[in-house]
Amino acid sequence: MGWLIPCAEKGVLMKPVKPADSSTSPASIAAKVPAAPRKKRKAAELMADESVILKALDATTDSIYLVDRASMRIVYVNETACRLHNMTRADLIAQGPSGLLAMPTTEIEKILDTIIASGTPSEPVEITRVRKDGQVGCYELRRQPVFAAGRWLIISVVRDITEAKQAQNRIVHLNRVYAMRSGISALIVRVRTREELFDAACRIAGTEGSFPMTWIAMRDPATSKLAPVASYGVPDDMLAGLARRFASNDTQQSGPQPGQTMAERAVLGKKAILNNDLASDPSIIYATRHLQLGVRAIAMLPLIVDDEAVGVLAFYSTQVNFFRGEELKLLLDLTLDIAFAVDHIDQQNRLAYLAHYDVLTGLANRTLFLDRVTQYVHSATLGGHRLVVYVVDVERFKNINDSLGQDAGDRLLEQIGQWITHTVGQNNLVARVGTNHFAIVRPVVRGTDDLQTLLEAQLENFARHPFRLNDEVYRISIKAGAAIFPSDGGDANALYKSAETALKKAKLRGEPYLFYTTSMSTRTSGMVSLESELRQSLDQQEFVLHYQPKINLESGKMTGAEALLRWNKPNVGLIAPGHFIPTLEETGLIHDVGQWALSQALSDYLRWKAAKLPVVRIAVNVSQLQLRQRGFIDVIGRVVSSDSAAANGLEIEITESVLMADVKHSIACLQAIRDLGVTIAIDDFGTGFSSLSYLARLPLDTLKVDRAFVVDMVSGAQGLAVVSTIVELALALKLKVVAEGVETEEQARLLRLLGCHEMQGFLVSKALPSDAFEARYLPQFA
Repeated sequence: MGWLIPCAEKGVLMKPVKPADSSTSPASIAAKVPAAPRKKRKAAELMADESVILKALDATTDSIYLVDRASMRIVYVNETACRLHNMTRADLIAQGPSGLLAMPTTEIEKILDTIIASGTPSEPVEITRVRKDGQVGCYELRRQPVFAAGRWLIISVVRDITEAKQAQNRIVHLNRVYAMRSGISALIVRVRTREELFDAACRIAGTEGSFPMTWIAMRDPATSKLAPVASYGVPDDMLAGLARRFASNDTQQSGPQPGQTMAERAVLGKKAILNNDLASDPSIIYATRHLQLGVRAIAMLPLIVDDEAVGVLAFYSTQVNFFRGEELKLLLDLTLDIAFAVDHIDQQNRLAYLAHYDVLTGLANRTLFLDRVTQYVHSATLGGHRLVVYVVDVERFKNINDSLGQDAGDRLLEQIGQWITHTVGQNNLVARVGTNHFAIVRPVVRGTDDLQTLLEAQLENFARHPFRLNDEVYRISIKAGAAIFPSDGGDANALYKSAETALKKAKLRGEPYLFYTTSMSTRTSGMVSLESELRQSLDQQEFVLHYQPKINLESGKMTGAEALLRWNKPNVGLIAPGHFIPTLEETGLIHDVGQWALSQALSDYLRWKAAKLPVVRIAVNVSQLQLRQRGFIDVIGRVVSSDSAAANGLEIEITESVLMADVKHSIACLQAIRDLGVTIAIDDFGTGFSSLSYLARLPLDTLKVDRAFVVDMVSGAQGLAVVSTIVELALALKLKVVAEGVETEEQARLLRLLGCHEMQGFLVSKALPSDAFEARYLPQFA
């Protein structure tokens, strides 16, 4: 067949004039080819049918145009081209190349002449045009020069590559989002503050995710209003405008409100708010400005912590319909990661605060106070001056607490802390170091300073100051002990202990204050007499153990018991440990009495076990002196070696302050005890004001929540938060949690909700003699 050229005038295909070199024409080539078989001849005849070729051209999905270079007229277009332009074939042909391309004819002629001169197909060119649906489509244009019938024709083929480009762009965007999430995930591991997290997350979103603008706003818990905290690529005036808009809107009401921004709707609804075509919604704040900056889509994604929206993360994209499918899912997952990081940082901050500060007063605890005194001692050494440490005791605080209630006692301590801080002038010089004890350091004491006169004046001022509790005014008195560096101690610990000793002597003598003297270490005759009685009581077996059960909060079954020491003094009766334990420790008798308590507890345990009773592990309290005794581990070893099952029946309880007195020694000692099969519990947790940084290093099995915190728990949100934090900390460290001093069903219910494992206290039982405990509880919990 010959070359077929579409004829625009007649609308049919006609045979053209052959080129000058007819030997290379299709007809000449066909004449030289041997006759084809019958089937092939039929196929050739079919292809020679012009209608078949036209139908084939119309069936293709590519748009085809044929332009005569000489006349610069379109001589043929296929049906796909008509559909692309939404025009009839005749109208499309009438447009001509200039009208179709919206270009001057001279420019088109230059393009076509360049293609003809090359004699080869042009490189594909990507072009865009608005489609019938109003969307911008992407197309690939190829041009092929053909010489036929004595003239040059340009065949233009236009292929719709919109979907392919969108898929390609989507892959690129997805890879950027993946890279962004990877960068932020790596960031979350190392950041320690909210500010660092937010700033870096916005920066990574811009650099790795290629979002032109992004910002984070957090919700103020007090006002519920949003406030921008970090941004990337956002003009300053737009960020300031957002802040003003957030500040003026009322976001405390639930549900949509007039004038609410997308961010506020995302926070209130706790769901993503999207606008995937900004041009179609001019009501969006700064819509015109965003469009000028190239923004086409916006996503507001809430940060959810404990089912509460604490903030919002805003992404701006240059792509219409960007926030959908896999991209949106990745960004939603990213907000979950950031929300988790926010919660983790907040928890770490709470733990760090608890490790160094008193929750009630906001003052430093003993650990932080001693760290500060250590720094001041160093400065005093270099400066050649003195410093003084005071330890202050609030008198009759227990009476106030008992008569007016725990809340009133807490408010009094808060007011006292405020008064001392105001008087001293700096809160970094003050600490709460015990239930009703405060400590103060004066970093610089000059030779001319009259410390005694100054202290007397401050005590008088305190005594005159009115403290208001339950709408009544109270006058409170305090006592103080003072120690001066360097005469009363060469380091912070020594100074603090000397000040404590002076305070104890002041209380014993009824003095308002005392400065430390070495003679304070001398024991009184009364102490010598009591020591003699205690030694005799140990020989005559007047010490006894009472047992208080520990109950599982879920099952109600007894899981353990605490052994409590009592002195059954003839003609007097039972004496509580508070009256004789201090003397046992000061005289060293605590070692012998403590060893007896360990042996007696295990003896009762083995006796119950031999009687086939449902025995439980018994906890025995150990003092600081016992723990620091060089042979204490050997004592435990001898006690548990009496029976192969003895270690299973013993738990050592040690108060937090004892452990913190010498952390390195405590770690080594407790690990050796655990290696014997004996479990370890930390008692009165939270009252020692110790650094929590050491807690994870201690070989512990159980953490006991102090009674004071359990009482506070039902009196307000702050008390509940403290217990919740302690329980969460213990659970995170995989420790068993036991609450002490539980006296009401409400306390038990809250502890159960918080995940506390066990409780002990008067709600279950007071401490009972061994025979009464055996008869009452062991059969009951079988």
